[in-house]
Amino acid sequence: MSRLWCLALALSACATLPKTSPEALAALARTPGGFVTGTPLGLARPVVLNREDFVFDAQPSPDGKVVAFSRLGAKDFIVSAFTVGEPPKPLFDARVGTTEFDVEELAFSPDGLALASACRDAVLRVFDAKGGALLGAWPSEEPLVSVAFHPSGKWLAAGGAKGQVTVLTWPGLAWTAEARAHASEVRGLAWAKDGTLYSGGWDKQIAAWRLEASAAPARVARVKLEKKGGGALFRGVFDGAASAAVAVDARLPVVVIRQALAQTLGLEAAKLPDTVTLQAPGGPQLAHVAHHRRLAFKGLSVDELDVAVCDACLAPDAQAAVGAAFLERVEVVTDEAAGEEVLTAKAGAAGVSASSTQALVEARRFTLPAFVNDLTVDARGARLGVALSESKAERSYEVYQREKKGEVEPERPWDVGAIVDAASGKVLETAKGHHGVVATAGIAPDGKALATGGWDRTVRLFPGGPDAAQKYGLAVRRVRFTADGTALVVAAWTPQNILGDHQSEPAATVSEVSWSGATVVAPEARAP
Repeated sequence: MSRLWCLALALSACATLPKTSPEALAALARTPGGFVTGTPLGLARPVVLNREDFVFDAQPSPDGKVVAFSRLGAKDFIVSAFTVGEPPKPLFDARVGTTEFDVEELAFSPDGLALASACRDAVLRVFDAKGGALLGAWPSEEPLVSVAFHPSGKWLAAGGAKGQVTVLTWPGLAWTAEARAHASEVRGLAWAKDGTLYSGGWDKQIAAWRLEASAAPARVARVKLEKKGGGALFRGVFDGAASAAVAVDARLPVVVIRQALAQTLGLEAAKLPDTVTLQAPGGPQLAHVAHHRRLAFKGLSVDELDVAVCDACLAPDAQAAVGAAFLERVEVVTDEAAGEEVLTAKAGAAGVSASSTQALVEARRFTLPAFVNDLTVDARGARLGVALSESKAERSYEVYQREKKGEVEPERPWDVGAIVDAASGKVLETAKGHHGVVATAGIAPDGKALATGGWDRTVRLFPGGPDAAQKYGLAVRRVRFTADGTALVVAAWTPQNILGDHQSEPAATVSEVSWSGATVVAPEARAP
């Protein structure tokens, strides 16, 4: 069975590929937290986790015993998890949202108990990694495309489609810090062991960040401003559960929300016993009121708010509005130059609190010769694995047309995987051989080996021998080494099967990595 699977992936020498020495594997078993180093020869013993869906991301758990992946189901985006073995065993399927919004990346917490997802519906979700239950959700100001847990497990970072990087606490999911890190999508986030956060984006840049004590006033929040229909809107989060477009209307005595938002918050307006009369464009409106609600703007939270439910009282594009009672406690000023609304807690205001006194401080920034599509960091935090390409890793109509016609893209100079020095930004090695976009790059724990994948349907190992490549049915979306370096996880898209049996070419796999001259590096040798 293993040999048939290898033939399907065009691994002609799979059956005879030398395995990593038993002595090295035995030493690894005696070294908790250790990893192998040597020369990667190729990929063997593949295990198929999915062969029917478009798989967007696949990530191994810290101990390598579980693989989680995000997949496009018939009606929903789904996060699935399997134990690794022959055969693999499913752990759970967790619905994330509709097929309209891609789940771009997943991240395990360092203890392996939580699994975070970054989704283009602008919501970061965290699931129980054992059973798939939703542990928490945080709504962002922009679609999310990347996510990474801090090595301590105390924070996680989320990258947005418009360049924002936000750090949240875990498990509280409280806003901690943010930075407009890139001019476009944040395609990669990776925390080094020393707490440095690396971000890479489609502005062709990589930045290094440190989480430090903030010099900014603790009771001030700056929120992105959006103008619609002649009014100004900004995002707020109600009860830590739902993001909403908020307007300012000093004529209203209380905070007002729409019926749809109330339902999202679990409020049944008709069952609320208290009411208030509000002035609406069409005349007075009797609205039901909920007490003791919270409204947060990033790190600034306002508690003990009365919230009325009234669709007719709001401007067409607003989901909520803050009124006089809110403005008595918080000053709202528009910064036109920055395109932001500045919210400041007034002196002595009750029920107003700040969740963070930290900031993301930029330590250094590098410009690369091509678009950064993916980013990983080695065990020491000394080297980065970077996926670069001369066009963005977007599945455009032109890409589909070329694939349909069977056209092979040329091998362009900067369609490569790269090993980059994390301190200087110098490109130390380039892994060539792909035709077209290189969408993903996973660096091995030792910082010397690199796995890459791209739109040419190929996974490659660098350096490697004749068995250091695999072919997949469609685009390769993600490659990641396990923490000990013994296996490689791959996410890909699989073509539709005309037989209608939902069985096509592999889309989520785990392959054993064959290492020549393998030795084991102990965790105490990892310090940068």
